Amino acid sequence: MTTSPAAARIPAGVRALGWLAAAGTVPYLTLKLLWLSGSTAGVTEPGFLADPTVVVANAVTFGMDLVVIGLALALTHEWGDRLPAWLLLLPAWVGTGFLVPMVVAVMPATALQYATDAPDATWFEPWLQPLVYGGFAWQGVFLVAAFVAHAVRRWSDTVTTVAPPSPALVPLLRVIVAGGCVMAAASAGLHLLVGLTAGSALTLGVQAADAALAVAGAAGVVALVRGRPQSRWAVVAAAWTGSAAMFSWGLYTVVVRMAGGGFTTYGPAAGTAQVAGLLGGFALAVAGMLALVGTGERRRG
Repeated sequence: MTTSPAAARIPAGVRALGWLAAAGTVPYLTLKLLWLSGSTAGVTEPGFLADPTVVVANAVTFGMDLVVIGLALALTHEWGDRLPAWLLLLPAWVGTGFLVPMVVAVMPATALQYATDAPDATWFEPWLQPLVYGGFAWQGVFLVAAFVAHAVRRWSDTVTTVAPPSPALVPLLRVIVAGGCVMAAASAGLHLLVGLTAGSALTLGVQAADAALAVAGAAGVVALVRGRPQSRWAVVAAAWTGSAAMFSWGLYTVVVRMAGGGFTTYGPAAGTAQVAGLLGGFALAVAGMLALVGTGERRRG
């Protein structure tokens, strides 16, 4: 992937985006550090934190939020421009997938639930979910903004090149895109089914957002592969965000179920929606990257 020449100095406003994204990790990191140190803050069932699976999950997610800090600063400082593209793109893609649904669906639904209804009985105190999800939504807003600024500065030429992908890639792309679109459609349909049968307007809203992201990812990749010139940045953004959301939450679901943790449960339709999203998101991301790289190679050729 080619890169655009970086500016001599990154504006202070862009650097501020990185620090603001990093600040959003403080509540979550503090809570995880307390739990790993033996505290039961925010937990109504202390035995829950003693489960070995939960201990490992807390350590892993603590480390993931540390990665967010490093990523946010790398995206908004000059030294980050010298890092290999993959070292930034992979965690930024996964982070986008986790955090954008928090911004557009999960946090708003949580706020509405706590404003209108008594919270459901869980292992956690009522204030915990708004605090954690609010921190994730904060991270999502500023981390995505930081990544957009970095991408415009570094990869603008690659994104704005309008041309069909290399003919040598077309047969492979057709297969990958077809498979990705089928999985995305299955994931979207199952998300809507889960939402419609849940009996809750808030659940329907969250599931509809997941379905919309799956459709957006598939539509973005199809437009990208076909080399359509309209709204190139919008097409790449849809492909990036939709594929990331499907993959990240699908991977999370699979890992949780394989670990045997009882703190998150999925019915058959919801679980299948996430697995289909995992497969579809990965396939669409590969197709989108091949289309962008192939387009760049054809232009240089």
